Amino acid sequence: MSIRMRLAISHSILAVSVFLLVGSLIYIYFEQSVRAEVDESLNARATEVGDAIRETGDFSAVPPSAGGTGRARVFSLDRQLLGESPSVRDSQIYSPANFDSARTGTRRETTVPFAGGNRRTIYYPIEVDSEVQAIIEVSESLVPTERALNQARISFLVAGTLALPAGLLAGWWMARQALIPVNRLTAAVGTLAASGEFDQRVAQPGADDEIGRLARTFNDILERLTVVLDRQQTLVADTSHELRNPLMVVRGNLDLLVHDLPADQRQEAVTEAREEVDRMARLVGDLLFLADADTAGSIQRAHVELDDILAEIMHDVQMVSPGHIVQLEANDEVSVLGDAERLRQLVWNLVENAMRYTPAGGTIILSLRRRARVAEIGVTDTGIGIPEEHLPHIFDRFYRVDRGRSRALGGTGLGLSIVRQVAEAHGGQVRVRSTVGVGTTFTVFLPMTEAPETLADAIG
Repeated sequence: MSIRMRLAISHSILAVSVFLLVGSLIYIYFEQSVRAEVDESLNARATEVGDAIRETGDFSAVPPSAGGTGRARVFSLDRQLLGESPSVRDSQIYSPANFDSARTGTRRETTVPFAGGNRRTIYYPIEVDSEVQAIIEVSESLVPTERALNQARISFLVAGTLALPAGLLAGWWMARQALIPVNRLTAAVGTLAASGEFDQRVAQPGADDEIGRLARTFNDILERLTVVLDRQQTLVADTSHELRNPLMVVRGNLDLLVHDLPADQRQEAVTEAREEVDRMARLVGDLLFLADADTAGSIQRAHVELDDILAEIMHDVQMVSPGHIVQLEANDEVSVLGDAERLRQLVWNLVENAMRYTPAGGTIILSLRRRARVAEIGVTDTGIGIPEEHLPHIFDRFYRVDRGRSRALGGTGLGLSIVRQVAEAHGGQVRVRSTVGVGTTFTVFLPMTEAPETLADAIG
């Protein structure tokens, strides 16, 4: 069942339910008002007869007006008819039980069934010297009243019957009008899906309603999808390019090994092939790391002692690169809420980059300090430096300042991309300052709390 039909049926049911509820309340009020009006008229007539009897002392003195459209009679306590309104020729008491109850001085009201229709009857005791001397019986036929009530019920049922299809049609029309923007949005989305042109956007209604917000949300999704697809295309193209050269080198060396080469040339071919395989393995590893870092929820947050991570990395650098002078400037114990393994990868990539481009005998400084509620990690080297025009691009994937030199040094072109990805995944930032021939400083800012404004206020 379509949404339009469900909305139409729901609107019809709601409309009929409201009609039944309101109509029932109106009918009940109308019925009570009509019956109260009858009782009020009967009480007024009974009072008129009682006043006439008290004034004249004659129990047969029933004013002609007291009967009205009904009957007014006076009975003695032993049920003898003492007086009656004109045109009444009946001495039978309509409700003996209520008559007897009125003899005790209590006014009684009742509805008495008759073959020709019910009669509303009141028994009104007349007291003289605080003693009940007679009973006034005033009655009125309820046939006109019940006829009016029946007509009201019939009208109500007819209106309710008509309200159902009317509510269904009104609900259908309202649902159709409400869903016109949705149908337009659906058509626009279908067109985009069929064409595959995800750089297009759907038209946004001017009203700030649910449909407008839906259109804006969908455009936001398209924007993110476009970014992801562009990044994927770039990644595939760059990866293909990066893997092409090492694969060609491996294949060339394998082709050489088919021939009967001298031992030293054979060993050289094997060594070169192994180096290219190792480079491809590092490249694939970095790509997997980036792909995992791009996944939402990949960060496993826990309290991480950054000073311990820097101390471990300094020890590793001293082991793998004894030709560099490594210094650690970390006087404070600084911890953040983050993923220890990813933060260690971040620092190691910066240090590895410093070792790669700093000549032997050069200095690499690891620093850690606290600034407000922000942890600041610094890696400074006295290497060759980076030209200023390259600084805006060095965090892009596969970007190299000197492609030949970087490949010769074993770089994959993804190390600094990983640094930025990990920093941003932790709500942080990374900045770089460099002077050609002097050295480079990378600074990573990580919030020690989850409030992003803390980072912006601290680093400016």
